Amino acid sequence: MHMNPPHLLRHGLAIALASAAAFAPFAGAAPTTPPSFARDQEGAAIDGQSVVQAPSPKRQIVAILPDRTTGRDWGLRYLRDAVEDLNREVPDAVFCVGDLVQGYSRDRTHVLRERDDYLGIVRRLSMPFYPTPGNHDVVSGARDAKDRRFADEYRKLFGPLYYSVELELASFVILNTEDGEGRIEPGFSDAQLGWLDGELARLANRGRPIILLFHRPLWDHRPTRWDERVQPMLVKHGVDYVIAGHYHAMQMLPPKDGIPFLLLGTCGGAIDQHPLAGQLQHTSFVVIEESGEIRPYHQIAGSTLPADWMLKSDQDLAYRLKSANNAAEWRGAVPDPVGRPSEGGAELTLRNPLDRELRWTIRRAAAPEPWRVSDMRDGTEIELSWTSRTPIDTFNAHTTDIDSPFELALPGEEIVLAPGATATVRIDARCDALATPPSPPPIEAVARFKDSRGRTVPVLFRLRLPIARSLLLGASADAAVAYPIAVWKPSEYDTPEANATLRVARGAAGSDTTLTLLVEAPDRTLSAEVRPGSGRPSADDPLGDAVRFQLGSGPERRDYLVTLQGSESGPTPLIRRVAAKGALEAAPEAAVTLWRSEGRWQMRIDLARGALPEGATLDGLAINLGVADNDETYHTQWRWLAPREIPALLRTGPAPAP
Repeated sequence: MHMNPPHLLRHGLAIALASAAAFAPFAGAAPTTPPSFARDQEGAAIDGQSVVQAPSPKRQIVAILPDRTTGRDWGLRYLRDAVEDLNREVPDAVFCVGDLVQGYSRDRTHVLRERDDYLGIVRRLSMPFYPTPGNHDVVSGARDAKDRRFADEYRKLFGPLYYSVELELASFVILNTEDGEGRIEPGFSDAQLGWLDGELARLANRGRPIILLFHRPLWDHRPTRWDERVQPMLVKHGVDYVIAGHYHAMQMLPPKDGIPFLLLGTCGGAIDQHPLAGQLQHTSFVVIEESGEIRPYHQIAGSTLPADWMLKSDQDLAYRLKSANNAAEWRGAVPDPVGRPSEGGAELTLRNPLDRELRWTIRRAAAPEPWRVSDMRDGTEIELSWTSRTPIDTFNAHTTDIDSPFELALPGEEIVLAPGATATVRIDARCDALATPPSPPPIEAVARFKDSRGRTVPVLFRLRLPIARSLLLGASADAAVAYPIAVWKPSEYDTPEANATLRVARGAAGSDTTLTLLVEAPDRTLSAEVRPGSGRPSADDPLGDAVRFQLGSGPERRDYLVTLQGSESGPTPLIRRVAAKGALEAAPEAAVTLWRSEGRWQMRIDLARGALPEGATLDGLAINLGVADNDETYHTQWRWLAPREIPALLRTGPAPAP
């Protein structure tokens, strides 16, 4: 059984180790969630009460800056970002683990300039900063271990090579790992370890946690003889945490004698691998609770934002552009390639509803990548160190055919629009004959404008090139071609399920059925309509799953809605005609059958001659059909056979061979 070492018992500490508990919330008095509100006789919380929260235990938060070593100025941006973060988060103090400059030079003026760069940034901190020396800070380029010039200059500019800091709730001890018995080389001299022994004994009497900070992980350095000269001292005096750097790769080591060891990554230092390889530009924090618990965590450099990072006036511009119904508007469509080659185009009209220049680019949709985020620094627009996953998170692979068989001819140049201006571009497309109807080809239009700070703001429009659907009538519903019920106007609220399909067939000879529609829909949940209070079902926004279809065009168009009604045996379909002002009427000329299976449902709709507009024939009959998916939620999402402005047309003739 593992026994806690004496220092844990003395402090009564619960040290966070390399486990999920290392990042768990403070485990003091367990809070109730939700709070213990006053309640009435039915157990409901009473409105209007006042809750007074008990005082929280004291805590201190300190930040630690990892290695800055790179020798290239690009690393300074991460340090600047981290300092801005720290001034917003206001820890009690800021430490580091050394390697503040590239150093290792015979040119003293060059190193002084690097130190000035570093100090010029960290002097912006609004809280105390306690430095730690690293090998790059004290080693000269003379390759002479006795050359102490840079070490002495460090002491003049930064401070002691080793020392301690007493905070209210913890003690920090900063060591010099380049102390090889008077030489500038890896190791701890006997003199420094003698000081450490006495200092740890003194600090232990405070009854507060002790945290060691130094640069090079000398427990991996054989000449240091860590297990013989250092580790017993840490155990004897109750050291509670050891934190170092140097490797440029973050890692939590297994505890040694109950003491956790943590290596930090970089904050401006040179790295070349993925964050999951331990390499990232970050700041580390240590939370010290009044109880003595120590909880480190890490934060990406530059991930905090000021309160005014987004002004209402700037957000209003983006909202006005995205919410404009006609900012990007189609006219025309390309022919459906089922059974015959397709070649044609559609016009895309772009508008600028803003009070400033708008720059449009049009591209074929591809697998989404993270958005890079820019901001202004000293009058220059730069990319921040973090990205947004929004395009990936909102991409619906079930409805977006990025491998569309259509070949597209897109504008190659940026389209610049002055305020209030309009431009129309033609999108040409061609496709070989297909046996299976394609989904609409996806296109992305990106509009960019400059906000009040001069930042470039992109607004993404996900578009679908319209297809003039031409439906082949089958001899039977099962043998007919399956056309996708597609997303023509993408929405981030669209359900992540594959498209439903529609098959259309003539009625069998000798039957009363003139036309049969067979809908098949992948669906996690088949939702029946719920009628709350005095509400009534809406043809545009049904309260459950539904199918709506329209036959014909103009004043004679027939409009039908199929909703699902709850019953003891499960949802049952009910078909009605949609009359003037959305009123629902009986539809004796139509019959509906519903089948359910795992993860999908099928609906067969048989229509008598009276369902068609007066005098209409099947050949050339306009038709559109939408499937509404509700999944037991407040909102319902629609997909349609064809764009609402361009209904499909039935074809009774045989399809040409593909």
